[in-house]
Amino acid sequence: MKRLINGLHKLEEYSLILCLAVMGIVLFVQIVMRTFFSAPLKWAEELARYLQIWITFLGIGYGIRRGSHIGMTLLKDRLPPVLKALCGLIVDVAGFLAFIVLFRTSLQFLAHQNVVSTAMELPMQLVYLVIPVGAVIYMAYDMGMIVSDIRKILQRRKDGC
Repeated sequence: MKRLINGLHKLEEYSLILCLAVMGIVLFVQIVMRTFFSAPLKWAEELARYLQIWITFLGIGYGIRRGSHIGMTLLKDRLPPVLKALCGLIVDVAGFLAFIVLFRTSLQFLAHQNVVSTAMELPMQLVYLVIPVGAVIYMAYDMGMIVSDIRKILQRRKDGC
């Protein structure tokens, strides 16, 4: 099971790296074509925009897994350990509930995306498919954090803190 999870982490990381690399290369080529050859690529900016969407929603899960999302901890850092863990639990549950709403709303949104993109003629459902995928990834990582928060609270109570 651990190998599967590590494999999924690597897939997530490589997907982000690939999206960022392709976006950088496409935008560089677009600048060269427009500046030096006066022949801009019609699809380049559209592709870069769609890759940015994918980077954003795949990056949400990566950020939570790494604990790198910005947070306001001034109050939380001054709390006793049990309250600190309880505060973390509340924040994690609130995030989980918010992403349930995002997941459900994104599925409804996808159901109404029966158009293709202007320049690349990609189905918009393919472009926005990353929203529910990113929400599921976030919820999976967040569920792990919720379990960890509950364990911390129970351990602190057992230790008498």
